[in-house]
Amino acid sequence: MYRILTEDKNRETIHEILKTHVKGYTITEGTGSWQGVEEKCLAIDLVGYAFLTAESIATEIKSRNEQESVLVLEIPITEYWI
Repeated sequence: MYRILTEDKNRETIHEILKTHVKGYTITEGTGSWQGVEEKCLAIDLVGYAFLTAESIATEIKSRNEQESVLVLEIPITEYWI
């Protein structure tokens, strides 16, 4: 699983980026801090996709949101579809 952490802005654009790259995703809202400044953030979870997919999405979000960086986490999981 990959989790992309980004600033909570341009949500419609983020959804459009995600829809062009993947069939499914989950977005969770939160509050974080970057360089001492508190901000609203989004955690985007991608299950079953390759790193290159997560990297492409993060790069596009970073560019469209004019951010210095977007964090991508690789989280080992075992998934069960019931």
